Amino acid sequence: MNLVAVLLAGTLTLGLSSGAVAQELRLAPDRPLTLVDADGQSVRSSDFPGQWLLVYFGYTHCADLCPTGLSVMVSALDQIGPAAAHIQPLFVTVDPERDKGPLLRSFTQAFDKRLIGLGGTVEQIREATSALGVSFEKVVQGGDYTIDHSATYTLVDPGRSRAVVLRLAEPHLLAARLIEELTKAGAALENVNNVGAYR
Repeated sequence: MNLVAVLLAGTLTLGLSSGAVAQELRLAPDRPLTLVDADGQSVRSSDFPGQWLLVYFGYTHCADLCPTGLSVMVSALDQIGPAAAHIQPLFVTVDPERDKGPLLRSFTQAFDKRLIGLGGTVEQIREATSALGVSFEKVVQGGDYTIDHSATYTLVDPGRSRAVVLRLAEPHLLAARLIEELTKAGAALENVNNVGAYR
């Protein structure tokens, strides 16, 4: 398997203030970002042809931010029903030291069977976060540590040329934005009964 064939070529902020809910990134598909799944296999975007990637960065020891963020993601995908077939949800850890193998798999599967957990080296993860508009920093606290990180979703288009960073806390708002992006791209949504509720 293989992940996001993208590198950040430039960032476009869409005239949004500090209360912004979206930021657009222009991505260059010439160099793939490579991450690693729970089985230690490389993951690239070519493994998800024709699909949008909905990426959330976090870590398994996160007390509440990450569980909440992933629950919102899964709920939004459930709300859009069959339209979710166009989207591959991904969880990318920012704590590769602890998050790997069975732990990474069980954590993601506890939220949804569609959700794929990815990790890799710190360098691989930093390249991915840089490309996809996310930041993170390890914070040592006594003999332990936590990780400060962006609480956003990044939606990468099937062509891996564009991504939108979304700062949304409610499932219905994320669902509406997903439908908006799918509609603009001409995705087939005829079989989605409630699609009108999100337009």
